[in-house]
Amino acid sequence: MTEIAVGRVISGAREISCDALIERAACAATGLEELGVGAGDAIGVVLRNDFAFFEASYAAQRLGAYSVPVNWHGKTQEIAYVLNDCGAKAVIAHADLLPEVAPALPSGVPLFVVPTPPEIAVAYGLDQGLCGPPADALQWEDLVACFPPLSEAPAGVISSMIYTSGTTGNPKGVRRLDMGPGAAQLFAAMVRDVFGIAPDRVVRTVITGPLYHSAPNAYGHYAVRMGGLAILQPRFDA
Repeated sequence: MTEIAVGRVISGAREISCDALIERAACAATGLEELGVGAGDAIGVVLRNDFAFFEASYAAQRLGAYSVPVNWHGKTQEIAYVLNDCGAKAVIAHADLLPEVAPALPSGVPLFVVPTPPEIAVAYGLDQGLCGPPADALQWEDLVACFPPLSEAPAGVISSMIYTSGTTGNPKGVRRLDMGPGAAQLFAAMVRDVFGIAPDRVVRTVITGPLYHSAPNAYGHYAVRMGGLAILQPRFDA
């Protein structure tokens, strides 16, 4: 049996190295900074499991900002609540999700569109006509391609801001504050103990759950940042 090399993210027939993905995120961070996104701000991520999900999240982290994963099953009113509540300064979404996302966009907030990839279109039986960005859309790829990489930020604990399902009322955003390198080390130790992910361990994983959920989100982001092998399921398939 041929061993699959680590240091890559695979989705369907597509793949990208972890290094290339993080480099693209660094370029996107520069573009987002040009738009005024800074430390403590938030960007909305309405994406299925795709490379761009990691790119947007790492770009936010590099700025000291929060990536806010939005449940893409949500309807316009539900998506609008999260985007307004978190104060999103930019939004990234898959093309096929635009019918619900575009009307939910807060006034003046730029929306960057990611083409819905073939494996996701097949998994969900999507019309190919919905999977490409509209002609007049801002495209995530342009943001990545037009800027030099932003320097790595100091180690900290800024991470995704996950919205809880809540017991009453609307979902609540959980904002973990950046408490510096000491807290980052403690968090890395927790990831090592809970997920088994550490710099001295080879990680090979299949991401079966949606990355907008907290556990797949944290697990996936650490696995890729550590240079592991992450295989994305476009849709759960036992």
